[in-house]
Amino acid sequence: MFKVDIPKTPAKVNIKDIEGEANQEIKRIKIDIYGKDRYLKDSGGILVHKDEFGKLWKKEIRNDEPLTMVEVINSTPELDNSFKTYFLRVPPNIKSAKEAVAWTFGKTKENYNPSIQT
Repeated sequence: MFKVDIPKTPAKVNIKDIEGEANQEIKRIKIDIYGKDRYLKDSGGILVHKDEFGKLWKKEIRNDEPLTMVEVINSTPELDNSFKTYFLRVPPNIKSAKEAVAWTFGKTKENYNPSIQT
């Protein structure tokens, strides 16, 4: 058995540390600790597509599947009238923001046509 030293707080994990990690499982854990959305932005994730449903981001990860996330804005305002942004992980084969949002509801982009946003 071997011991692996994994930092427990985001402040102790950085992009260089994550991208230099050879062990894929440990790399995934470090990305989780750092925050997937933060890692996506800080490590040079690419904006793949943007539409009225959100923004689709992708980050290639060496020896692993790409990190693909859709950035959406909650249509319900917070108590201070601001609108919270969320990043939702989606499969790497998704090509558009609408397709990504539809996937989160178990639908295809063709049959996802919300009449009202909540």
